[in-house]
Amino acid sequence: MNQKGLLSLPRDVLVLLPNFLHNIEDYANLSSTCRTLRQCMSAATPNTILRLAAAQSRIFFRPSPHFLVAATARELGNWARECDANERELCRKLQDGWDGLLDLAVSQARCGLTMERIRELHLMRFSVINPVTDVFDKCVGRQWYSTPNFWNGGVDDAYTIHSDPPAAVFHLATYGELFAPDLEAVLWQDGDARRLSVETRLEYIKYCVPDWATSMDPTWGAQQLDPRRAVKPTGPYAEEAPRLDNNNLALTWVINSSRWKPHWKEIRAKAGPGFMEEELDDGWWYDPNRYGGGNPYWRQRLWENTMICQGLEGLGMIRPGLQERWIPKIKEWREKIAKLEKEPPVVMVGRQGTLDYPYLLGDLRICVSGYVPGTY
Repeated sequence: MNQKGLLSLPRDVLVLLPNFLHNIEDYANLSSTCRTLRQCMSAATPNTILRLAAAQSRIFFRPSPHFLVAATARELGNWARECDANERELCRKLQDGWDGLLDLAVSQARCGLTMERIRELHLMRFSVINPVTDVFDKCVGRQWYSTPNFWNGGVDDAYTIHSDPPAAVFHLATYGELFAPDLEAVLWQDGDARRLSVETRLEYIKYCVPDWATSMDPTWGAQQLDPRRAVKPTGPYAEEAPRLDNNNLALTWVINSSRWKPHWKEIRAKAGPGFMEEELDDGWWYDPNRYGGGNPYWRQRLWENTMICQGLEGLGMIRPGLQERWIPKIKEWREKIAKLEKEPPVVMVGRQGTLDYPYLLGDLRICVSGYVPGTY
């Protein structure tokens, strides 16, 4: 049908056209044809725009499908909090990895994107995503390995890690998008807020931060593997799936890296004093049971963990020019944590512990327990 013929259709028909387009490029081209079609295309629902974007995720939304999953994960997590059935469905789709999450966002949950949000996300590539990816690369990527005398003191944490820094950034960001609201519930002491379970967090780590060590059975003798630690031969662990990188190990390495920590220490200093002055070894971060189950620095750990688990926008905390807008929020988190009388309880999974609140390093550790150096 030519343009004149198309425009002869009633508007209540034209506004339905997005439902029959193949991809986001078709949508953009049709929207730019004339004023009438632009107005009619603006009636497309956010979920329709997400579907069209997903059809070209490998072209316009790389890394695929990580970019679009991170963009919709906040809505997906909120949908899962609505009832037990939704959370079970989220866990089921998590077992298909990133493709499963995107499929759920498009076809089941009330998730979507607007063209304005897509433009914001693409601008964020230059202001946040690419610069943070560069930091990741200096922690576990090619820039890290290219350090002179790498194996002989050039870096303080030399190790063999096969990683993809662009994907690792989205591993961290999506964890925050899914679970940051649960941190807010803890800090605001909202006992009525429905939170996603530790089991759901572990499903995300196992299947969306996959690692060869996660698929191994770290049991010895008669010890039985905790079923929450086990993985199924699905998604990234399917027989036909590509060889896995050290995704879990890489993210753990970044968080503990001397090239990552200073960025966060700088923004915390701008927000005021913390809960401790001295630097501690990494063990206090990892192990909720350290110090006999009563870690005296739990407030500092909760504060730092809350900061790094705020999703895509939250990574802007370490970007010059974007930090000032975060300082009031960082101060607010600190004030809320100071009012907590005791640390949220430890949750044991086999012989390892994580915390009742979304605690990324604890969740990562559980899923490769027995294999990450220094975390036995």
